[in-house]
Amino acid sequence: MKTSSMNIAYFYLLLSVVGGSLTFYFVWLGMQEQQGHFDVNQFIQSTWTSYYAKSITFDFWTGTTAGSIFMVVEGYRLQMKKWWIFIVLTFLIGYAFAFPLFLFFRHKIINHPLAQ
Repeated sequence: MKTSSMNIAYFYLLLSVVGGSLTFYFVWLGMQEQQGHFDVNQFIQSTWTSYYAKSITFDFWTGTTAGSIFMVVEGYRLQMKKWWIFIVLTFLIGYAFAFPLFLFFRHKIINHPLAQ
């Protein structure tokens, strides 16, 4: 793998760590507001409280849908083992964690010397 190619792969990995960490951090802050409980209803209602929140919600769902389809298609195309784990991670941890992690592994597969 070339140095610049390696750099972008590890940049994706960094984004995954940051995305997962920030997702957990803000869920944790929300749980503190709810006296240590994760209130699903409160979480869902907060996505519709203003036009700004609605904008971000629709932006997120559109991007997540497109990115998830991309992960499935690329997973099949590259014959990635266990590509479906990234879809599961999207729901368990967050899209900000799963998609960059998928890009990291995809980049490593595409740039592997035997892939040429």
